[in-house]
Amino acid sequence: MLKIKQYLKNLDNDTLKKLFKISELEDIEYWVLTYGLIQKRMVENTCMKLNISRAYYFILQNKALIKVYFKLKELQKI
Repeated sequence: MLKIKQYLKNLDNDTLKKLFKISELEDIEYWVLTYGLIQKRMVENTCMKLNISRAYYFILQNKALIKVYFKLKELQKI
Protein backbone atom coordinates (compact mmCIF):
# COMPACT_ATOMS: atom_id res chain seq x y z
CA MET A 1 0.00 0.00 0.00
CA LEU A 2 3.00 2.29 0.28
CA LYS A 3 3.28 2.58 -3.50
CA ILE A 4 -0.34 3.60 -3.94
CA LYS A 5 -0.07 6.06 -1.05
CA GLN A 6 3.01 7.67 -2.62
CA TYR A 7 1.24 7.80 -5.99
CA LEU A 8 -1.78 9.53 -4.44
CA LYS A 9 0.41 12.06 -2.63
CA ASN A 10 1.72 13.21 -6.02
CA LEU A 11 -1.77 13.93 -7.38
CA ASP A 12 -3.45 17.33 -7.03
CA ASN A 13 -6.40 17.80 -4.66
CA ASP A 14 -9.09 18.00 -7.36
CA THR A 15 -7.96 14.75 -8.94
CA LEU A 16 -7.89 13.05 -5.54
CA LYS A 17 -11.43 14.20 -4.75
CA LYS A 18 -12.71 12.88 -8.08
CA LEU A 19 -10.88 9.59 -7.62
CA PHE A 20 -12.28 9.15 -4.11
CA LYS A 21 -15.81 9.86 -5.38
CA ILE A 22 -15.68 7.20 -8.10
CA SER A 23 -13.93 4.58 -5.93
CA GLU A 24 -17.16 3.57 -4.17
CA LEU A 25 -15.79 4.34 -0.71
CA GLU A 26 -17.94 4.31 2.38
CA ASP A 27 -18.40 7.73 3.99
CA ILE A 28 -15.92 7.13 6.80
CA GLU A 29 -13.31 5.75 4.38
CA TYR A 30 -13.76 8.79 2.18
CA TRP A 31 -13.19 11.13 5.11
CA VAL A 32 -10.15 9.19 6.38
CA LEU A 33 -8.48 9.60 2.99
CA THR A 34 -9.66 13.20 2.54
CA TYR A 35 -8.41 14.32 5.94
CA GLY A 36 -5.17 12.34 5.60
CA LEU A 37 -4.16 13.01 2.00
CA ILE A 38 -5.90 16.22 0.96
CA GLN A 39 -6.08 18.22 4.18
CA LYS A 40 -2.93 16.57 5.62
CA ARG A 41 -4.34 16.36 9.14
CA MET A 42 -2.55 14.44 11.84
CA VAL A 43 -3.88 10.96 12.63
CA GLU A 44 -4.92 11.93 16.16
CA ASN A 45 -6.91 14.93 14.93
CA THR A 46 -8.68 12.83 12.33
CA CYS A 47 -9.49 10.16 14.91
CA MET A 48 -11.00 12.76 17.25
CA LYS A 49 -12.97 14.34 14.39
CA LEU A 50 -14.40 10.99 13.24
CA ASN A 51 -14.67 9.53 16.76
CA ILE A 52 -12.65 6.41 15.92
CA SER A 53 -9.60 4.74 17.47
CA ARG A 54 -6.12 5.04 16.02
CA ALA A 55 -6.06 1.32 15.14
CA TYR A 56 -9.42 1.56 13.36
CA TYR A 57 -8.12 4.60 11.44
CA PHE A 58 -5.35 2.51 9.89
CA ILE A 59 -7.73 -0.37 9.14
CA LEU A 60 -10.07 2.04 7.34
CA GLN A 61 -7.20 3.72 5.53
CA ASN A 62 -5.83 0.42 4.20
CA LYS A 63 -9.30 -0.74 3.17
CA ALA A 64 -9.91 2.55 1.33
CA LEU A 65 -6.51 2.46 -0.35
CA ILE A 66 -7.25 -1.03 -1.65
CA LYS A 67 -10.53 0.20 -3.16
CA VAL A 68 -8.76 3.16 -4.78
CA TYR A 69 -6.01 0.89 -6.10
CA PHE A 70 -8.49 -1.42 -7.80
CA LYS A 71 -10.42 1.52 -9.24
CA LEU A 72 -7.17 2.84 -10.74
CA LYS A 73 -6.42 -0.58 -12.23
CA GLU A 74 -9.93 -0.68 -13.67
CA LEU A 75 -9.52 2.77 -15.21
CA GLN A 76 -6.23 1.78 -16.82
CA LYS A 77 -7.97 -1.04 -18.72
CA ILE A 78 -10.22 1.44 -20.50
